[in-house]
Amino acid sequence: MLITSTEQLTPEYLTNVLRSGGVLDSGKVVGVSVTLTKTLTVSAVSRLAVTYSADSSEHAPRNLFLKMSVPANADNPQLNGGQEVEFYQKIAAQMPGSPLIRCYDAVFSQETTDYHLLLEDLSDTHFQPDTPTPPWELLSRGAVESLAKLHAFWWEDPRLGREIGNLFDQDELNAFVADVEKNVTAFTEFLGDHLSPEQHRIYERLIASRFDIWGRLTESRGMTVTHGDAHWWNFLYPLDPSRERVRIFDWQLWHVDSGPRDLAFLLALGGFADRRPASEGPLLALYHETLLTNGVTGYSRDDLWDDYRWAALRNLNIPVIFWSQGRDESLWSKKLERAMAAFEDLKCSELIGG
Repeated sequence: MLITSTEQLTPEYLTNVLRSGGVLDSGKVVGVSVTLTKTLTVSAVSRLAVTYSADSSEHAPRNLFLKMSVPANADNPQLNGGQEVEFYQKIAAQMPGSPLIRCYDAVFSQETTDYHLLLEDLSDTHFQPDTPTPPWELLSRGAVESLAKLHAFWWEDPRLGREIGNLFDQDELNAFVADVEKNVTAFTEFLGDHLSPEQHRIYERLIASRFDIWGRLTESRGMTVTHGDAHWWNFLYPLDPSRERVRIFDWQLWHVDSGPRDLAFLLALGGFADRRPASEGPLLALYHETLLTNGVTGYSRDDLWDDYRWAALRNLNIPVIFWSQGRDESLWSKKLERAMAAFEDLKCSELIGG
């Protein structure tokens, strides 16, 4: 059943969903109340308080989190929820014990593009740092470790590009890099003298090397399921790290890609926080160690370093994308500054002839 209003959240519906999810093996839901509702840019969210009959399991969740569609996003396939529902139905469902938020129900309507996600509520055990301050070191390590565990689970899985997501073929790559060239050219022309001569040369080399940079997406080597928007506020951090772990959420932009692509957005670009270059080395080492611990083989530290630098090159396209989407200048200009700084720090010029 598709939920488009909290008024549809009946005890009968929740009883059936929680029984199917294996968290209500006895008794039933007798009441549900909405304790908080917010309408956000990309969704409407509500926190639910659930009560049960006396014979219900003591482990049944007392609070739930509902995420529903916002009509204004119906025409945007990246925001209408279909991709996130697909993630929970096809990806998360195969990863018990993973660093994800547990999903009890996920429904999407192709006809109306409405959707809902019924998730576990971690409000009492997890938090998010205030923007734009990234989490402190222990929690940052937890975020990177959670990404590595997700990536390791799907690393070079034979279902990638078939049952799970897509890999570029040559025609798709040609179309993609043609868009990159068009948008980068428009961006640099728009900025004109606001870009230094050296920055103009960097973007010229980006265009000239576009098939080398994005051609990696036609290969299966090192491919995995990636988040696609891995900034510090798409993780929930435990109030007590000794009892709970970091969880990853918001999967509207998941896709098949090189695992270090998520890392480069998070670390080399900083997500939506200032970069912390001093932390890159230790966090990359942790990421690689976690991959190996979780079964990845044939992937050396040198392989990771190369893939990370290639992914950092792709960060130069992020301010272009944000500009082309009409985002505020304060957002894309900061991305440009950070991407250029990482290009220099990581010596990315060595990858594209210069």
